[in-house]
Order: sequence, then C-alpha cells, then structure tokens
Amino acid sequence: MNWKLGIISDEISQDFEHAVKVVKELGANYVEVRNLWNKNVTQLSDSEFSEMRKIVERYGLTISNLDSPTFKIYINDEKSYKEHLQILRKVIELSRKLDITYTRIFTFWYEGELRYYIDKLSEKFNSAIDIAESEGMTLVIENEYSCLVGTGKELRTFLNKINTKWVKVLWDPGNAFFARETPYPDGYELIKEDIMHLHIKDAMVKDGHFIWMPVGKGMIDYKKQFKALVGKPYVISLETHYRNASNDPEASTKESFNGLIKILKEIG
Repeated sequence: MNWKLGIISDEISQDFEHAVKVVKELGANYVEVRNLWNKNVTQLSDSEFSEMRKIVERYGLTISNLDSPTFKIYINDEKSYKEHLQILRKVIELSRKLDITYTRIFTFWYEGELRYYIDKLSEKFNSAIDIAESEGMTLVIENEYSCLVGTGKELRTFLNKINTKWVKVLWDPGNAFFARETPYPDGYELIKEDIMHLHIKDAMVKDGHFIWMPVGKGMIDYKKQFKALVGKPYVISLETHYRNASNDPEASTKESFNGLIKILKEIG
C-alpha cells in the first residue's frame, strides 16, 4: 500500500520513545508530535528537542508535523492572544528545523455560530497570517467541533473570507461529525482542494451521545473517504481519541490503526 500513514504519539504514550517504537511496529512511516514527556512540543528545551529528533531518526520514521495549541483560546482574551502569537512563532521556528512547511492552527473556542464571529475571526487571523507569510509557513486550520470553525462548510466560508494562500486545511472527519456534519462527502467536497494534512478518528451517536470509536466501527464513511484520497500526497495521521473498555490508550490506538489498515486493504 502506497499510503503516507502517521500516528500522533501521545495517543499512545507520553513516553516518547515507547510511542515511537509502537508507531514503527504498527507499520506507520510518520509520527506526529503534540505532547511528549508531559509537555507540549513548543515547551521542550533545546536538548529535549534534539533528543526527540534522535529518537525518531533511530526508528527510521519521519515527523509529519508539530502540533501547538495556537488559538485554542477565547477570541476576546487579549492576554492569551499575545501569548499564542508567541507560541505560533515558536512552533514555526521548530518546524523549520525539521523542514516542515506547515503548522496547525485553531479558530478560538466556540461561543456561537461562525456568522456572528467571522469578521472578528478574520481580523484576529491577520497577525498570524503576517507571521506565516514572513516565515514562508502555511497555517493549516484544523476543523475542531469545540472551536468556531468545526465543519467543512465553515472551513470553506472562512477560507473564502480571508482569501490567502497562507491558510489551508487540516481535515478532520471525526471533528466534522461531532460538529453535526456528514464528513464525507459533504464536508470533504467543499475543502478537498485545500487539504494539506489529515487527522483520522471515527465516531458515532449512541443513545443520543457522541462517542469516539475505533476506525471502521463508527458512522463515518471512511471507505469512500479513503477512496477519494487515493494518490494524494499528504500524510493521513491517526488521532485515535477512542478508548477501549480498559481505557488503554496504546491498545486503543492499535485497534484503530488495524481498522484503518483493514479499510485501506479493502479499497486496494
């Protein structure tokens, strides 16, 4: 199979070397780094960052991207806004060391429908876009159900509003589902030309509650979603979220990854 598959390491363990070992054993080629050793990647010391790189190289893997929490704050919180612009600068600086050309960003905590906040949101993004442009780094918005932009439709609306080549998409079908959108085909079709990275997790509604599921066991049509992704150049990164009955993150990630592989084998 000619897929670029990755896994977010902290969905397995905060013990980074152990997580990377599991990623390698499962057969993924990429590791996505968010939190390791109980801190966000942007909080690592220089020596810790070097150690992270060495571990990944030792196992013959590639880092797909570094995940900061940029703009997971309230839109009117000026103090946090200034701090998050510094976090963004930091993650860009670290990403450049790894020759990564994009970094994830969010769209502030949800406080109401996007239409009420879109002008303020685009205004707040101006500084981030300026930073991205000066550094030659693309910002990829992760659609996040707890933020102002949670669906493919909202992504399309916001991308059209800001109209810049420096902002693209980190498509997360699971988050779109939680935000009450049918991820494939509805959300995907609206943003497919702007995708640079994917997060994969499955979900369903059970007795009126949204819950995470192993990939392939939920309500998202991943078979058709993956068929639409055949030959695409970006990394598909597993972000499990699902936890089994034992609440074991490693076993849950393995279950989800095996479900993902099963679907990919079925579509050939």
